[in-house]
Amino acid sequence: MKEIITLAFPITVDGHEYAELTMRRPKVRDRLMVDKADISESESEIRYFSHLCEVSPDIIEELDWSDFVKLRETLQAFLVSRQSA
Repeated sequence: MKEIITLAFPITVDGHEYAELTMRRPKVRDRLMVDKADISESESEIRYFSHLCEVSPDIIEELDWSDFVKLRETLQAFLVSRQSA
């Protein structure tokens, strides 16, 4: 399952405009990959979202804060949602 996040403030990185990002559901291995790195909590979160959205960390770093919050909210929705039987 994937979720499309429409950016309120599109960004341009390396000549490519990003008006939306697509985030996939996280797996345990995604969190383990980020936790193994000896980096700050903020950098860890950036790498995590970068991995889940399959984009460079540079793109996540350029996001407006309100769009970054949308990534957090999308992740939280993935973590609490359950597939219906």
